[in-house]
Amino acid sequence: MNMRRKLSWVAAIALPALTAAPVAAQGGDVTKQVATAALPAPPANGEMGFVFTHFAPAIYQGKEDCPEGLAATLRENYLQTQPVGERARLLEKSNEKELTARWHGYAFGPDNINICTHPDKFDRPPQRMVQGKIAKGLNLDDETGDGDSEADTCRHTNFDGPTGEKGIDNQMWRAMGCVRTWRGVDGMGGDIVRGLTQFLISGEHSQVLLLTGVDSLVDDPDVTVIYANSEDRAVVDSRQNFIRGASYTVTANPDHRNLLKGSIRNGVLTTEPAHIRLKQNWGQGSERDIRGRRNEYDFTRARLRLEFQPDGSLKGIVGGYQPIWNVMASASVGGEGAATTAGYDCAAMYAALKAMADGDRDPATGQCRRISSGIEAEAVPAFINDRLPEAKVAQR
Repeated sequence: MNMRRKLSWVAAIALPALTAAPVAAQGGDVTKQVATAALPAPPANGEMGFVFTHFAPAIYQGKEDCPEGLAATLRENYLQTQPVGERARLLEKSNEKELTARWHGYAFGPDNINICTHPDKFDRPPQRMVQGKIAKGLNLDDETGDGDSEADTCRHTNFDGPTGEKGIDNQMWRAMGCVRTWRGVDGMGGDIVRGLTQFLISGEHSQVLLLTGVDSLVDDPDVTVIYANSEDRAVVDSRQNFIRGASYTVTANPDHRNLLKGSIRNGVLTTEPAHIRLKQNWGQGSERDIRGRRNEYDFTRARLRLEFQPDGSLKGIVGGYQPIWNVMASASVGGEGAATTAGYDCAAMYAALKAMADGDRDPATGQCRRISSGIEAEAVPAFINDRLPEAKVAQR
């Protein structure tokens, strides 16, 4: 790859116009003309770069999701272990100090281990989970959506998508969608969404995308996709909005440079299933997790489905199966504080994730060790400098 092709060219945004593109009709060989919203023309050299401005769990706040209420806090779960009379006594204002001491103690087990660093060492029932039928995500296991066609999956009930898609695999949302800090209110995601967005802004785990061989943003059967981290901090304005056209360099760590095969159909970029790994730092503390580093996005059978927007940006979903430990990395890194300050019952959270896990089935036990996940993603145009793979030095 020469220097000219290593730097992506950000396409100028075309004026709005309707473009008709031939797209194969589903279920047959007959083609039809589909009106596609105005899209910018691809650059002459076929290269397009993007920096991610949003990468967080896909939130869908269905009215039927949590009929029994949100997932209980550690305090609430402790109170449920007490007889009715004792519970009433502890809830009296004069006994607040005693109640606090007791439910804080509920966060610790033998040898003073805490419930968030070692949730698998506590025997607690699963937290309340999503009961609704709709979620955002992708069909990861098969085309029929029966959830049982792959040898290494565990049988599960799929969701429908918000616009009627069938076979959506997002058991992460089923397990975590009633947690306050995930679910949020009034159409907005909770603290998990705001926190992960802030980490993109601060450079904790900057993500970039480089497309090569792009001939059309409407219909192109063969596009090469480099999905990677960058060590460069986001270039933002005074309101912390990403500035378009800024320059970023792909990480020197080959583990976090993912080479994918993609195609564009009807204005949507889709990649073939692959193992995708990306850096995921939960602040500097994640480097010192006593249980080992859990600061990586690790998606198997992962796909990107990103739709080109008329302003040149991308919006869509990244889906795949990730280890259940990775889903609760924030709580795990938070340790005692996640339990006694944020109020997480991490053992109940772990039990829910384990029960809903639907990928990477252990042939010996039958237990699945990964869980299908849907991550909502947005990206804006940027200049992306991709280093030659042979020049990279692994940074572990």
